[in-house]
Amino acid sequence: MTGTYRGVPGHVRREQRRQVLISTGLDCLHEDGLAGISVRSICARSRLTPRYFYESFADLDALLTAVIDTVAEEVVARGVEAVAAGETIEEQIRGAIDAGYGVVAEDRRKATAILICAAGHGPLRERRHALLVEFAQIITDTLPLTSPSQPSTQALALFILGGAFDVIEAVLSGRLPLTRTELTDELTAMWLAALRAHHVTRDDDSTGLRH
Repeated sequence: MTGTYRGVPGHVRREQRRQVLISTGLDCLHEDGLAGISVRSICARSRLTPRYFYESFADLDALLTAVIDTVAEEVVARGVEAVAAGETIEEQIRGAIDAGYGVVAEDRRKATAILICAAGHGPLRERRHALLVEFAQIITDTLPLTSPSQPSTQALALFILGGAFDVIEAVLSGRLPLTRTELTDELTAMWLAALRAHHVTRDDDSTGLRH
């Protein structure tokens, strides 16, 4: 049915079903893991038929990729908003870290999806790597760095991001006993130290950063 039904246009209903499937995917990943998730389990839990699943997604991997992308989009949106609110680069970095951490700490389904499941499944692992590159590009484009377009600067951002993901996963799993404030402080200090050291080497600048 593609026309208006009970006052709701067909394209709106399709998008509503798509969002239900993505939310259900988050639930199933968190509760059942990659081994327990399937198109059948997604459909049963969402109370949507396979017809509606394939209306939005070619296969299970397509749904799981959409789940990862949805979490990533929220991390980016909140991070960029936090950077815009900061007056100094330290405030910008701190705000972005805290905002990104908040997304996964406040909804553990999202942490499971982007930090754990995406790291261990072929297509999701590839998408996670691509997202890290995109995150690094956003960071170098957004922060007031002296040489944001240099490949070495982007490589540094990618290197730090990968480590930050691992640290956050360790904190959320309980393997690393840090509070949210302590985590934000530590990662902020690491970011600042790495950026300054990097730009001292490249630009002979004692700060390497524009404030």
